[in-house]
Amino acid sequence: QRMSCLPRSFEYSQKNAVLVPAAALGVGGMLLYWLRSGRKIKTIDMGDGWWGSGERPLKGKEDESVRPFKIETSDKEIEDLHQRLDRFRFTPHVEGAAFHYGFNSSYLRKVVSYWRNQFDWHKQVQVLNKYPHFHTSIEGIDIHFIHVKPSYVPHGRAVQPLLMVHGWPGSFYEFYKIIPLLTEPASHGLTEGDVVFEVICPSIPGYGFSEAPHQKDFDSIAAARIFHKLMSRLGFKEYYIQGGDWGSHITSIMAQMLPQSVKGLHLNMVFTGRQGLGRIICIMLGAYVPWLVGLSREDARRVYPFMQKNVYDVVRESGYLHIQATKPDTAGCGLNDSPVGLAAYILEKFSTWTDKSFLHKDDGGLESKYSLDELLTNVMIYWVTSSIVSSMRFYKENFSKDPNLTALSRVGVYVPTGIAAFPQEILHTPRVWAKDVYKNIITYSYMPRGGHFAAFQEPKLLAQDIMQFVRKVEQL
Repeated sequence: QRMSCLPRSFEYSQKNAVLVPAAALGVGGMLLYWLRSGRKIKTIDMGDGWWGSGERPLKGKEDESVRPFKIETSDKEIEDLHQRLDRFRFTPHVEGAAFHYGFNSSYLRKVVSYWRNQFDWHKQVQVLNKYPHFHTSIEGIDIHFIHVKPSYVPHGRAVQPLLMVHGWPGSFYEFYKIIPLLTEPASHGLTEGDVVFEVICPSIPGYGFSEAPHQKDFDSIAAARIFHKLMSRLGFKEYYIQGGDWGSHITSIMAQMLPQSVKGLHLNMVFTGRQGLGRIICIMLGAYVPWLVGLSREDARRVYPFMQKNVYDVVRESGYLHIQATKPDTAGCGLNDSPVGLAAYILEKFSTWTDKSFLHKDDGGLESKYSLDELLTNVMIYWVTSSIVSSMRFYKENFSKDPNLTALSRVGVYVPTGIAAFPQEILHTPRVWAKDVYKNIITYSYMPRGGHFAAFQEPKLLAQDIMQFVRKVEQL
């Protein structure tokens, strides 16, 4: 009753006393939310999956035991291989072919002869078993990995867990030369004694001794989730991750999926996916004024002439990719049936992707960087496990969902990232382009030599770069 006696202006001022701060709070809150959401780190949903045969069992928890595993062979397996090698049908190549038509058949004859008469698979199995191997079931399939701990850790030194993921047509064996450098740096003349690793190298499902998915749609997101589950099962809360080729794609997604678990991401190959107008302008201007668009002299050297290096060379090197991304099982059948076909298909990549100039050599330059024992051991991992078809399918599962592999660039990677740019890599990604996806690049190194199979080809260079990166991250 008494309120009505008050002047109306007072009623308004009272309302304003509530409304104005409320409105201010609202607008401020919205502004803050807008600023925060711009900053908010988007992540890839972890999801879940089942890759075993048939329906996922309704009852019962997955067997989470980690079982020791040993690679074994038999006389029967070797005898079968030898019989097939003995039946090798030679196809003469045209004169002066070198590796321009693919694997040179005269050199292939030499490789097959070595494989049949000198290569000792029993001995290589012992080499493979020198590190501890394990199996564990995740999402219905058996995952294979090796886990190597340092034999000696200086007092007060923290051991950093490092997950290293291979690509195609490689395997966990690619890391055999780099593992001792990372787990025992001091005894290998690496002065970076303040960083010591324990190394976990899994086989991607469908590769080598990891079971192949029985269901469709097994892509890099599924592999990333499985490897996080693996690290968690091994008791790690936080860890470093490293990869090239598919390993780079999988570990980048791991960083987007659980950034809180990834202390740092180190890559020796970068997928950016994004090709907008800005990039086209950058490419056009970069040929004349590289500094204007953020390219260094070294970037310009590696990127230009653009059409030659980024179109013609890539088209020439990616025929396999088109097959594997569309109908992998057709070509895969022949490779799984013929050890010679398998070796030619895989080792041709170890030639050209190691050094582009090897195209001009009759022996593909293969033995200048690797021994035939090393190369054939990698081929044998595919042969004895019958895994070439399932390894090729990984392309179809990824490209059919995300043809340009742009999922990475849509979300961005915010964990500390180190990039080692090897000069013979199939494509060079300058730092300024890598920043489109990797928002927190701590180290970016122009490596002095080396190509696609960095850990296999230049283990010491890669180990030093990983250590330098981790030391920087640890100091942040």
